[in-house]
Amino acid sequence: MNGFVSNWYIRFVVANLLFFVITLPVVTLYGPFANIKSSVVGAIMTSRHPQYITWLLSDHEVKAILGDVSNSQYLPQAITEFTNTQDQSLRLVNIKSNRFEAYLLEVPDPSRVKVATARELQEKGDTVSTIALHNNAVAAINAGGFYDPQGTGTGRLPYGVIVRNGEFLIGGDINEHVQVVGITKAGGMVAGNYTTQEMRNMNLAEGVSFGPPLIINGKKLITEGDGGWGIAPRTAMGQRKDGTILLLVVDGRQPGYSLGATLMDVQNILYEQGAFVAANLDGGSSATIFYNGKVVNKPCDMLGERMIPTAFIVR
Repeated sequence: MNGFVSNWYIRFVVANLLFFVITLPVVTLYGPFANIKSSVVGAIMTSRHPQYITWLLSDHEVKAILGDVSNSQYLPQAITEFTNTQDQSLRLVNIKSNRFEAYLLEVPDPSRVKVATARELQEKGDTVSTIALHNNAVAAINAGGFYDPQGTGTGRLPYGVIVRNGEFLIGGDINEHVQVVGITKAGGMVAGNYTTQEMRNMNLAEGVSFGPPLIINGKKLITEGDGGWGIAPRTAMGQRKDGTILLLVVDGRQPGYSLGATLMDVQNILYEQGAFVAANLDGGSSATIFYNGKVVNKPCDMLGERMIPTAFIVR
């Protein structure tokens, strides 16, 4: 009798677990729990496997869940006069909250920040540390987005534009507006949607495609909700009025250490640090900061650093 009860109990537990596993995606995506739905969809859409959501939900449904975070109507007024560029020191700040751990690097002279790429761009990516060491950089963070259709994680297919030393490495023939985060020849940071001609007109010196913008002309752009992309590792860049570039990386997807940040979290960190302009960069498994010869943060990729096509480096 006891054996019968024991077997019945085991079968009951197994059946309930199977039911939970089978119904969890349906409850998450179509249930009433808006915060959970936003976090899950946002995390998958910003990962290298968006197909796990796009075959279940239409573009319209995804936008309804995540909201519109493009902020394409906002174009920043790039700063052109600085007071801090003679300071060649760098300062790394550790930022902690009850949900995440982050690292912020202050670079007083914006002319030291450049775009660097993987050595075999469009064939194979490199890690942030490899890109930094190959370019004799003091510091580096991952930068622009890339396609990864087979989920191989090789970081070989950057999208949008890559601008280095005022030259378009890719995307120079794009006719429509495209997201860009970058720095002009005068040292002013820009973030928004521009045509390539507009980028040339503003004398863009360094730039990659990603977003959305978070702070424009000293004003926060996310004023409702959390930004719609869920909680994840993040990378972002900002600039103070004195010219100081702020390079931010937030660790995530590591319970017990750091779960990650929302776009609003990132916006608030950079705003509190005095950013006049700020924008989100590629995050997730790519989120990495290199400083003084080593990776400072804890990337969440199982292999350690992920291979990427572009980085912002500090010379």
